[in-house]
Amino acid sequence: MDVYNTPELKSKLNCRGIGYILSKGTLEGRLNFTFTASRDTAYIQFKDIIGRKALFLVVANDQIDAWDMRNNIRYDKQSIIIALPIFELIKPSELRTFLWGEIPNDFSNLDLISSRSEKLNGKIQFKSKQTELGPLVDFISFKMMEEKHEINFEIINREFDMQYPHLIKKIPQSIKFLKDRS
Repeated sequence: MDVYNTPELKSKLNCRGIGYILSKGTLEGRLNFTFTASRDTAYIQFKDIIGRKALFLVVANDQIDAWDMRNNIRYDKQSIIIALPIFELIKPSELRTFLWGEIPNDFSNLDLISSRSEKLNGKIQFKSKQTELGPLVDFISFKMMEEKHEINFEIINREFDMQYPHLIKKIPQSIKFLKDRS
């Protein structure tokens, strides 16, 4: 059972919002994003600091599909992990849960979160704020001590039973895959 799951939130079908990912350390930068999520699929569009569409993600169950919109390249799963190190730390389904403002089961169990933190040699922190639906997570920080790397994930605004229809799309099949080159 999710710690922050409330009956009112369970009755919601969709949510949408805006936020950003801030990375410090070996890979530095900020990407703003908008998202639309149902319980089984999330669509996330990232924009660079000057507002250009940079990356589009479709997160369904534990699958993730990514499209570099500026270079018109589609990423395979291994390339996504290299391009977005946050997916070394969380599963795609956990990202969807964060978008909803909930803490995934693996992060609500102290033993599991301690084990995961030890594997990362780092820390995972959550911050939440009180809403009309109860406390919802709006900030997650991952700090990896050895690599001196930090990824902060923040939701600035979230609305329930709302969608951004322009985000609900599939990545065109005609876009070429960038295969992992390691």
